[in-house]
Amino acid sequence: MKIINIVFLLVISLFANEQHINTLEANFIQKVTNPSNKTITYKGKIYIRQPNQMLWIYTTPIIKNVYMIGQQIIMVEPELEQAIFTSLTKEINLIELINNPSKVDKKYKLGYNKDGVIKSISYKDEVDNNILIEFKNIKVNKHIENSIFFTNIPDDYDIIRK
Repeated sequence: MKIINIVFLLVISLFANEQHINTLEANFIQKVTNPSNKTITYKGKIYIRQPNQMLWIYTTPIIKNVYMIGQQIIMVEPELEQAIFTSLTKEINLIELINNPSKVDKKYKLGYNKDGVIKSISYKDEVDNNILIEFKNIKVNKHIENSIFFTNIPDDYDIIRK
């Protein structure tokens, strides 16, 4: 569920500086450092289109796509031949969070570039891992094809519903 927290945080942060951001595309580097000081680095690309579409494409060290369309999250993991379907919790009011970014948990540290667009998120997760996500080559309000936010899951994949 960590990815869902990041989804909310990223959407909230897009509005925190009163920017009018309809789309965002960026490369990302996500570093997860455990309490023993061992780090795993993930790389990929993220696409966001308001009001409620997002795609995280992980390319290194694993291949994984995380789609958010409305309240539904789909995690497609080709190496495991599975797709996990889950939904955002009903207790969280996304519109309220967007309109009130001060409600973002203080454990998250957000960094912004000179244009006021998010460039990094850092926090400590529930098992004491330090997480740092940095965004590079950020493109704001550029056209993103609608088809990128939809996936075709192969028939032979295991489907897991949570």
